Amino acid sequence: MKVTDRNTRSEEFEQMLVGAFRKAGLRVKRPVSAVDDAADLVFEKDDTKYLVQLKVSSEGRSDRLIPLLSQAILQARSYSRQSGGAIPVAVVAARHIPASVAGQIQEFAKRYAPEVGVGVIDAEGLRSFIGFGLEAFDAKPSRGKGSEVALAPRLPDLFSDLNQWMLKVLIGQRLPEMLIAVPRDPVRNASQLATVADVSIMSASRFVNQLSDRRFLHRRDDLLQIVRVEELLDLWISANRDAADEIPARWIIKKGPDQLKSALRDYAAPHPSRSVIGKVPRCCLALFAAANELGYGFVHGAPAHIYLERLTLDALGRLNLAVDRSGRSPDVYIRRPANREAVFRAQVTRDGIPISDILQVWLDASTHPARGKEQAREIQRRVLKQFLGRQP
Repeated sequence: MKVTDRNTRSEEFEQMLVGAFRKAGLRVKRPVSAVDDAADLVFEKDDTKYLVQLKVSSEGRSDRLIPLLSQAILQARSYSRQSGGAIPVAVVAARHIPASVAGQIQEFAKRYAPEVGVGVIDAEGLRSFIGFGLEAFDAKPSRGKGSEVALAPRLPDLFSDLNQWMLKVLIGQRLPEMLIAVPRDPVRNASQLATVADVSIMSASRFVNQLSDRRFLHRRDDLLQIVRVEELLDLWISANRDAADEIPARWIIKKGPDQLKSALRDYAAPHPSRSVIGKVPRCCLALFAAANELGYGFVHGAPAHIYLERLTLDALGRLNLAVDRSGRSPDVYIRRPANREAVFRAQVTRDGIPISDILQVWLDASTHPARGKEQAREIQRRVLKQFLGRQP
């Protein structure tokens, strides 16, 4: 998603589009070329790619929206030509767009840009599209009921990196220590949360207020506890759909079936040259391989994944891995986390091997295309429902 020169309102409408397209089975695609990066949003389904150009107006008038639509059409069409076949989509948005104005915009599009998909959306729930079967995303506005966009600005803040770590602290205290490494000290207020989680008081206070405002926080026996857990977890999954890049890698020298665990054990072991904290990027086993090591594996034969904080030549050399984008089947997928503190602070260690915590494995599996939902359901059934199902 392009984030330069974006205002808050643009980001809200981007999230609205992402939600609508994902519900229909499309996935947000990370930019892999200059053309993709120029588009505001890139979606894919099967072999079809959509390049979306979004323009937002402060007013829902036709004399404001049609010029913006014209600009979006030109840009989307240009990016489509450069991409070699992606479907161009131009979308205009405003807080409120009357049905008559939406009709005028679509008539303009039919007359002057029939080769471009066109959409009209507003903050009250209106979605109106034409071209390339995009009409399937249409939705009527829910005037007076609060918009789909209304919640969007809060999500990025609620699930920032440190917020996810603090959420793991609050939820993880109800999970076995062998599955997640979080402090077990009681948390009665934001100040104690800051101390326990090793974050600033300002960060902890802001997070506690956000949870309270959304009614996800409850005080019982003078302790802060998460409530409405299932709903919060659903939001957490949505916020992590694009939380990591995956980079294919192969062994420089192959050594045997337990090579990955051995490499991670050696990587994590104390070393004389690692005297300065922070010099060596953090690393841990991830996804299906992590689920297996934690005792909750369900998917067999899936590629191995690791989390690596930074992709450096030194780190790759220590792991005996080399990035390989040749198209050959990789030995390991390296994931670079967007939320590195949440990922690495809660990791556990077994037999010297650093492993993603069970909440992280569940989050990652929930959105992974390779049988991830099956793995996530297994963790949900055997761990989350067992330990988190008892609501206070």
